[in-house]
Amino acid sequence: MSMPTSERNFLEKLAAHVPGLAGYRERESRRETDHRLREFLAGRLEEGRRGLDGVRNAATSAGDMKALDAVGRLDRTLQKSIAALRYADRGYSGVFDQVKIAESELDAIYAYDAGLTADVLALSDRLRAAAGAAPGGASVAELATAAEGVDLKIGRRREILEKPTNA
Repeated sequence: MSMPTSERNFLEKLAAHVPGLAGYRERESRRETDHRLREFLAGRLEEGRRGLDGVRNAATSAGDMKALDAVGRLDRTLQKSIAALRYADRGYSGVFDQVKIAESELDAIYAYDAGLTADVLALSDRLRAAAGAAPGGASVAELATAAEGVDLKIGRRREILEKPTNA
């Protein structure tokens, strides 16, 4: 049985960013791939979070309280997102164990994960760039807002995963 085109495209996109992804076709492979994807995304956010120390130190030295507040907000959001990714239930187990997923539902999960991956990678790149730049309350506040958007998307991921069981 051949792999649907949408799944093949999704896995090719992810494989470009996350080494060692096996795929979601078989139940155990889906669980392991889900775990690896979440670990990869959490790792990218953690890298960006570590870069905040330099921004925090520069804002402290400059006495920029607005930037310090924004860095604190950003740091808390990143910590929440990292924890949500690392400590979520291990991949699709309840969904796939109880119900056979239709290809369209699997496509929706893949599309969501592809979008989430793109958002996390973009945020991670922005965090890395901010670590080397002069702190500014506005730019850090924009990053905090972007991080909150990613955090919401991480939270909604569970709803997407549970949706097929409600159908």
